[in-house]
Amino acid sequence: MENRKTILAIDDNRDILYTLEQICRFQGWNPLLAGGYEEAQQLIKKERIDLILVDYHMPGMDGISVVREIRKKLPRTPVIVLTIEEEEQIMSRFMEAGADDYSVKPIKAIDLISRIKVHLQYFEKSQYYESHDKGISRVTLQKIEGRMRECDGYADIDTLEECTQIKKKTLYRYLQYLVKEGMVEQEYAYGDMGRPRTLYKWK
Repeated sequence: MENRKTILAIDDNRDILYTLEQICRFQGWNPLLAGGYEEAQQLIKKERIDLILVDYHMPGMDGISVVREIRKKLPRTPVIVLTIEEEEQIMSRFMEAGADDYSVKPIKAIDLISRIKVHLQYFEKSQYYESHDKGISRVTLQKIEGRMRECDGYADIDTLEECTQIKKKTLYRYLQYLVKEGMVEQEYAYGDMGRPRTLYKWK
C-alpha cells in the first residue's frame, strides 16, 4: 500500500489554508498547515514532508525568502509557489531561490492537484533512482540517445518505450540518470482533464 503523502501548506490567509486542507484531504494526502515560516519550521523539524506549497505575499518573510530557507533544510523536497503574480521576472526569482513550480491564484483545484501529482511522482522516482546509477550500460545509453535525437521535440515515456523497445521501469532509471547528468531536459504537461505527464527531450 502506498504511503500517504504529507503536504505542507504555508499561507497567512486562513481561508486559503482551509481550501488547501480540503483539497489534500479529498486526494487522500495528509495536510500540514502553517501561517508563516516560523510555524512551518516547527513542522519541518518534526514531520516527514513530501511536498510544500508556499504563498508569495506574506507579512514578515515573503515567499521567495521562505523558499530559500526551505532549501537549506530540504534541498530536494518539491516546492510549489502560490501567487497572484504572473510576471516572468518574479517567477524567475522563485526558480532561482529553489522553487520547482508555481500555481496562479485564485486556486483552481484541478490545476493544483495535477501539479502536486507530477512533483510527487517525480520526487518519489528521483529518490529511488538516485541510488541506482550502478549498472548503467553505455550501449543502452547510446540506444536511448539515438532514438531521442530522432524525436521532434519532447516525448513522453510511452512514446519512448515504443521507439526504444525498453521497458518503462528500466527506461525511467536511465532517463533520471540522463536528467541528473544534464543530457536530457524534463518538462511537465497538464492535459485538459488535469492528467499530468512528464516529457523528455535530448539536449
